[in-house]
Amino acid sequence: MIRIAVVDDEKAMRDMVCKCIKQTMKEDEKESIEILEYTSGESFLEQVKNGELFDILFTDIQMSEMDGMELGKKIREAHSKMYIVFITSYAEYAVESYMIEAYQYILKQDMEYRLPDVARRLIDKISLDSRQYRMLKINEGTVKLYYKDIIYIYKAKGGKYVTFVAGNGEYRERTTLHQVYKELGSKAFVMVERGYIVNMKHIHKLSGDTIYLENGYEVKISRAKLAAVKKEINLYWGK
Repeated sequence: MIRIAVVDDEKAMRDMVCKCIKQTMKEDEKESIEILEYTSGESFLEQVKNGELFDILFTDIQMSEMDGMELGKKIREAHSKMYIVFITSYAEYAVESYMIEAYQYILKQDMEYRLPDVARRLIDKISLDSRQYRMLKINEGTVKLYYKDIIYIYKAKGGKYVTFVAGNGEYRERTTLHQVYKELGSKAFVMVERGYIVNMKHIHKLSGDTIYLENGYEVKISRAKLAAVKKEINLYWGK
């Protein structure tokens, strides 16, 4: 189930956003996509704090109480994976929305032709992520680990196990790192040196030969691979 939140204090705008989203939905997706409307940032934030999970947030920036930028900052602090799309009448908010790591911002005058395309791309992306996973055989049984949750993968020199470091913990599997890299088959992963594979979706910063990842993890790039890895990361970010 893909859950989409639409936050705006004007009913006409909520109706327009919902119409644009539904316009792009395929017939067989209607049962697997849920759209929920909220009249304020506060009411949506309350639901999130109560444990409600959402994949995408469409929010107006100009609202009478908590504005969309403030809402976006609070959501980003608690849920780094939620896709945020800002809707605004003013282009000058583009820079600030970038700082909050918004997926996109849409000018209201462009909404009818831009929003359906943005919604379609996000739905396709989330659907693809839900189909990409690895079944890990561990001591306790089998774990289904989604690619999107893997931060990095490593194997200690001379070790028999590959360790998958994810947002919810670490998992070990008896295999080789090269076999894992081959089986992943995803352009989001890059081998930064003989013992480490990094998921580029989780990179916060690249400085010198060091990759800074979520949850405070750091991984060094080997000197031999430095130029090639930097090029691959820049190409991925560019996309």
